[in-house]
Amino acid sequence: MANCGYMTAPRAAGRGIAGSMCAHSLARARQKGFKAMQFNFVVSTNDRAVRLWERNGFRIVGHLPKAFLHPEMGYTNAYVMYREL
Repeated sequence: MANCGYMTAPRAAGRGIAGSMCAHSLARARQKGFKAMQFNFVVSTNDRAVRLWERNGFRIVGHLPKAFLHPEMGYTNAYVMYREL
């Protein structure tokens, strides 16, 4: 199984950069013979990322309670997101 994680600068939001990285990673994982891909740590309050990964076929398969210390919201959950290739 392939594993991915991305972080983009706030000024890059809405420019398609994360979506392009995801498409590239999915294509490379298929080329390399992987059968699935997952994101091990998606912050639950990052709605843009959660929606983007869901649009790309990922689903939430796990919850990590209070795994991320958000600077404004305090401790928030994180998700494990998975999809088959």
